[in-house]
Amino acid sequence: MIKAILFDLDGVIVDSLYYHYLAWEKMFNDRGGSISLQSVYLHEGRNSFEILPLFCKEAGVDIPKEEHTDFIEAKRAYYREIAQLKYYPNAFETIAELKARGFKLALVTASARKNMEKSVNPERQKLFDVIVTGTDIPRAKPNPDPYLTAQRMLDVRPEECVVIENAPLGVESAKNAEMICVGVESTLGREYLQQADFIINEISELIGFFPVLRR
Repeated sequence: MIKAILFDLDGVIVDSLYYHYLAWEKMFNDRGGSISLQSVYLHEGRNSFEILPLFCKEAGVDIPKEEHTDFIEAKRAYYREIAQLKYYPNAFETIAELKARGFKLALVTASARKNMEKSVNPERQKLFDVIVTGTDIPRAKPNPDPYLTAQRMLDVRPEECVVIENAPLGVESAKNAEMICVGVESTLGREYLQQADFIINEISELIGFFPVLRR
């Protein structure tokens, strides 16, 4: 029986990835380089400290390791400065309905906690029984750790969890955690989500997946 639904944030609930791209791009532009929007989409879910060397290679920019922390913190701060966030249609209405049906809910994101707080106000955070951010987990997606951490905090078994994801690394993380995964075609086409158990066009379609939970 499914008892818990675990949501990714960026690209699933909040339409924010373009602003993450703009923040990365500005940081590399300042050093004479450039990255692509597609790269940001494909690497979503990975820890920023793992993403940075990959983006450095793409941009043709060398950033000494001792500068990585300052570079990433500056990127995060600029993101919070420029982001004009909007939610995907019916995202929180869907989440509230699933909560009303009796499911335990978790928000599991690779974003730093400050970025999560920029995206989800305190009232909406209360919809989730558990929130796990990139600040809390040393091993990010595609490792199973983010989703397994939420699962343990919810006091359910992996097979009782469904993960909602939009990116290949997030789907891989869910499957590495031995959970069912629903992929949402919000940022990438279904060709990138083939490892998911199900693929939907938008988050509101989840209502048809989950009846009222009988405890």
